[in-house]
Amino acid sequence: MGEVPQAALFLRATDFVSGEALHKSLLESPGFLNLQGEFGRKLKRMSNPTDTPMQQFRTLMTNAYGKQFLEGKTYSNADKNMLGVEWPALSFLGETTPGTFLQCLTPDMMEDGFMSRFLVVSYKGIKPEPNEVRVYDLAPNDLAALKGLLFQAVKYQSPINTPPACVVNPTPDAYDKLKRFELQCNESLNATDDEAERQVWNRAPLKAMKIACLLAVADNFAVPTVNIGHVAWALSLVRADIDVFQSRQKSGDIGTDDHARFMKMVAILRDYLTNPVKASYKVPAEMQEKGIIPHSYIQIRIGKNLACFNSYRQGQKMAIDHTIRSLMDGGYLMDADKLKIAEAYNYHGRAYRILRLPN
Repeated sequence: MGEVPQAALFLRATDFVSGEALHKSLLESPGFLNLQGEFGRKLKRMSNPTDTPMQQFRTLMTNAYGKQFLEGKTYSNADKNMLGVEWPALSFLGETTPGTFLQCLTPDMMEDGFMSRFLVVSYKGIKPEPNEVRVYDLAPNDLAALKGLLFQAVKYQSPINTPPACVVNPTPDAYDKLKRFELQCNESLNATDDEAERQVWNRAPLKAMKIACLLAVADNFAVPTVNIGHVAWALSLVRADIDVFQSRQKSGDIGTDDHARFMKMVAILRDYLTNPVKASYKVPAEMQEKGIIPHSYIQIRIGKNLACFNSYRQGQKMAIDHTIRSLMDGGYLMDADKLKIAEAYNYHGRAYRILRLPN
């Protein structure tokens, strides 16, 4: 925007190669949006504990979230020293395919609060038709409001002579709604021992508050006030983020470890019990009704695209066998008698009886 040239500083398409590089940029410009295409590739590097630059990058991203003061840098050459900044405002927007993103997640990423700082938006629908009537010009009133917001925001871009932090106040009903959501999150957090899920609930109230405050500032940067509409929209976004995590975790789509394989197998068993089986699987209807699942059905369902099984160091076959053995040890499955299965259903392969499933 020509009238606010400094506005270009808010948007960075920089591929930071380390936490050190990102730290320096934040000390120079305390607030900006970093755009990252194919974020899944970088996330894969972050999941590797031996990749030191990306471990530093991950640590810096974690620390910069909601941090009141970001420490400066001190060098042997004092001329290169950089002062710390208050309330750094790093925003990050990455895109990637769901499969790549979910398979890169590791238990420690979920448990140390790194991923709970992100808002994940997942789209499962079909690709829409091209929009041939795009509108690029803002209405005069909207353009004037945006310019005013940018002029105000650039004052916070310099680490020197930065204005005091903007205070955003909520209306009484907005405050009550945020408070109720926080209490609900605390209740859900205390109801589970899964540290990954605990972190999701622990961070959710702060994410909702941040989003509501940003909406309030966008509506009126001079006297920002969070209203009930801002809170409702923020909560819908945060709840959708939580739903993505919970549904994906229960389906075994997060990670490639033993837990992911166990949860994916449970999802396959649950689907077998609750939904009609396609004719192409050639499973006798009576077998499904009795809760007896063929080994061949499991193999076909896993196929060639499930990384948690196909990336197993001993191969897919052993991954399936080990996961089934784990379910048997837990009392969820048992081997079905081959002779009885052959006589009753004319099925001559290995099969299992589903005894129960985890909640």
